[in-house]
Amino acid sequence: FFFTMLAAMMRACLRRRVTRPHGGLRVAGRALSTDQRSSSSTEEDGGAAAATLLASAVCRTRAKHRPAPTLFYFPGLTSRAVWSRDSALKALPWLETLEASDNIALMRREYDRLLELGVASDYSVKDTTRESGEHKMHSGDWSWHSLVTRGRRNPKAKDVCPGTAALIDEVVGPDLMTGTPFSFSFFSTLHSHSSIAPHSAPCNLRLRLHVPLTVPSEDANECGFRVADHVAPWKEGETLVFDDSYEHEVWNRTPVPRVLLLLDVWHPDLTLAEKIAITSMFQEAEEKGWLAK
Repeated sequence: FFFTMLAAMMRACLRRRVTRPHGGLRVAGRALSTDQRSSSSTEEDGGAAAATLLASAVCRTRAKHRPAPTLFYFPGLTSRAVWSRDSALKALPWLETLEASDNIALMRREYDRLLELGVASDYSVKDTTRESGEHKMHSGDWSWHSLVTRGRRNPKAKDVCPGTAALIDEVVGPDLMTGTPFSFSFFSTLHSHSSIAPHSAPCNLRLRLHVPLTVPSEDANECGFRVADHVAPWKEGETLVFDDSYEHEVWNRTPVPRVLLLLDVWHPDLTLAEKIAITSMFQEAEEKGWLAK
């Protein structure tokens, strides 16, 4: 789906050069990097920054794990498969607040309430708007209860899990990734005897956070994840911060569901001007009908 979308964007942009204030879509030839053309651009308002899609050849090997996004790569961003505790706290100073014991308890209560209310999972392998093919690669059962889907906040989330929604707004704030087709945040339930096959994200614009709520086993062979060559179990109260443009996979071989809050946040190296440019590009693509709603 997204390969088709990008091809359409490129074809249309080859016919017409488009420039919009505060980021717009600017393509001369084929173009995803961020391009600041105006000397009057400022970090606060994004100036005349523009995001462009660039098509070029990519050389890869299987000799070593490196970022391998399926759609595009934004150059110059710090690249780590799994961010250490120190590097994660430095980049995301609010992380300790998010995973404080009272906040974890709040998330668990509201997740349990979702189940008590019978709120259905909004995940479907038949949904063609899911990014790339990664959400069709699982075996067993995988449930979502979304707060953000394809960059849009779920208005119903504040009704059924108001505390969690408020916590994300107050603690994560503008670092929460929204405004792109690659932005997701949801309660993720990997049910018993289920797994998600190795895959990589469509881009490297984000970091993905796993905030564990229920971990049935701390034996990585029973319930765990692999990012590049890093294999480990989840640990309740310890957030996993990783770059999902690296190949990764997860599994739960126990009889008990594994539950976590998944959050996509902007890569901390991206500037405000770059984020404005990127979201403006996708906004214009949607306005022109190049993206499915």
